Parts: sequence; C-alpha cells; structure tokens
Amino acid sequence: MNNLERDLEAIKLHKLIIKLSKIHRRKAHEAFQSIGLTEGQPKILDYLYVNDGCIQREIASSCNIEPATVTSLLANMEKVGLIQRTQNANDKRILNVFLTEEGRAKQREVKNVFENLDKICVSGFSTQDILDAERILIRLHDNLLKGDRK
Repeated sequence: MNNLERDLEAIKLHKLIIKLSKIHRRKAHEAFQSIGLTEGQPKILDYLYVNDGCIQREIASSCNIEPATVTSLLANMEKVGLIQRTQNANDKRILNVFLTEEGRAKQREVKNVFENLDKICVSGFSTQDILDAERILIRLHDNLLKGDRK
C-alpha cells in the first residue's frame, strides 16, 4: 500500500468514526430525553452510582465537565429529586452529593439505554467480531492519547 492509499484509508476511517459518534450521540440523546434527562445528567448519575457522597469538584474533574456547569446540572437534578446535597461534616464549605432512590432508579434506566444501544450496535456480530471491535477501538483510543503526549 502506498502513501496515497494509506491517506485515503485514514480519511475513510476518520469519516466513519465521526458518523458513528454522531449517530450514537443522537440516539442516546433521544433516549435520555424520553426518560426526562438532559445532557450531562446521565454521566453524573453513572458517576454518583459508583462514587456516592463525593464532592462537586470530583464530579467536574472525573466527568470532564466545567465546575459551573456541574453546579447548574446538580441544582436541576436536586430540584427534580435525583440527588441530595448535604454539608460535609468536617468542612461546612463543602457539599457532598448523594443519589436519592429516584436517582438510583434513573441511573438504572441510563444503564438500560446504553445496554440497548450496545445491542443495536453489535446486532449480527459474532462474539469474536465484538471482541475484535473492542480491541481495535481500544487501540485507536490509546493511539490518540499517545498522540496527545507528543
């Protein structure tokens, strides 16, 4: 394969990744809207499911969301009963964030959305195809991260 052929293959891969990402994001967005969630909320619900009681700064950092945006998202989530914020016992300036029972139920719905999207994505794939796709996606991810470090 010469350089031109390699360049054409890279362009094709680039377009496929963008198309896949857009379709996946659109379908996820539609599904989350149908269960009453706005953008950013599913990620926070997933994070809190594993890190219940964490502080807002940790959510912002781990979810890669601006702190001001997290504050706004949490205020809305608290208003609809998905989370509860309580003052930290050791430092009154800090708020710990907890999922409510309603928030836990909504997080299970988020999990179901992603499981359904995964099933749709791999429909017709063999187990080996799925494992190969995961391996390739991990390599693509790792290559992009390595490129950031150069």
